[in-house]
Amino acid sequence: MKLLNAKAMVTKAMAVGMLAGAFVLATPAKAQAQEFGVRVQVGYPPYGYSRDYHERLRWEQARRDAFLRQQAWERQQAWLRHNAWERDHRYGYHY
Repeated sequence: MKLLNAKAMVTKAMAVGMLAGAFVLATPAKAQAQEFGVRVQVGYPPYGYSRDYHERLRWEQARRDAFLRQQAWERQQAWLRHNAWERDHRYGYHY
């Protein structure tokens, strides 16, 4: 095979590859509107709250109660520390 013939084949292959790449890059992206779905529901929609709703409410109430208990404990500890400090300083036990 002649050298010029091989060069021509490589050039043609590269040209075809470049054209294919340009075509792939030039095609527009598929729009999301082209896809659609259908939903079928049998029966009536439930009127009322699900079990998960009430469970979440109970969990949030328990979380709030735990937070309030922790805040009350913090207040009590701060008051006890302050009261101990006052007692020590009032009667001269401070160091």
